[in-house]
Amino acid sequence: MRTTLLLFITTTSLFAEPLDNGVVSIVGLSGTEVRNRSLGFIVEKEGFVLTNYQKLTSEPDGRLLEQFEVKHGSSTYKAEIIGVEPTINIGILKLQTEETFMPVVCAVKREITAGMPLRAVSLNGDSMRLIDGSVTALNTKLCYQHSLASTMFRAKITIPASSVGGPVFHADSGEVAAIFTGYKPVAELGHAEDAAETHLLPINLCFNIYESLKTKHSLKSPWTGFSVRPLTEKEQRFFPTAKKHHGGVGIEDVWPESPAAKLGVKPGDVLVQFSYNRILSVADFQKWLYMYGVGQSAKLYILRNGTEYLVADYVIEERPLWARPK
Repeated sequence: MRTTLLLFITTTSLFAEPLDNGVVSIVGLSGTEVRNRSLGFIVEKEGFVLTNYQKLTSEPDGRLLEQFEVKHGSSTYKAEIIGVEPTINIGILKLQTEETFMPVVCAVKREITAGMPLRAVSLNGDSMRLIDGSVTALNTKLCYQHSLASTMFRAKITIPASSVGGPVFHADSGEVAAIFTGYKPVAELGHAEDAAETHLLPINLCFNIYESLKTKHSLKSPWTGFSVRPLTEKEQRFFPTAKKHHGGVGIEDVWPESPAAKLGVKPGDVLVQFSYNRILSVADFQKWLYMYGVGQSAKLYILRNGTEYLVADYVIEERPLWARPK
């Protein structure tokens, strides 16, 4: 195992035992028929696997498949779906075994910088190799709303479609930097995508909601109709408030006709509390939104202009098709 890990980090050639490093190949089945193939990677020793959501479905109807075979090294395991997030296109599987595994190390707190060298897994048939690339542009937001691309960073690397769901590593440490979801922006007038660039979902954004998805066994995308951002310096001066709130997140964007718009939430408001949970970061908001989940009641505590409070009761809805980000 130690030798395999060393090879994985330091070479771009084919591995002797390519799947022994936490990377797995996944086959989605309908009866005996193979419906989808993808990659994934083990993120907990109990056999939890992070992968691509769409490859867990039966195209074109989009229903979740019920049978999965996951190959890790020379062993094959059955697996079940634990939770999914359809909008950002990630899913969690659990290997059906009592064995323990060596998970990959995910760099959830490491900052991505322009020019940073990367390595991604490329699957060709049953063979894997590493391909090199580098970061070309950073993500501009921590919370998507209209644009999914805004939460992704771009890299000069060409990853084949067969490798969807696979990890992208920091080349210097072998830690996971991102997941390749296969995302491509919708073509827009006046905007030409660089065909040599690939959009990658930062691993820290996955782990903002990972525990909530796993705990709730969530299969739907909850939404409030607004996106959030870190506080500005001016907003930070609002705290602590008379009600002893010590921080929050700024409301950046509100969808017209969304639940938030109907509740009276406006851009520039500050969300300070989600039911009983104080909100101090974007990650806090995402965690509790998914932990409560679709159909659950929540109370939103909104600070306006630094002094006025708006308290709104909300039954969390599923993000509708018309509000899917591009």
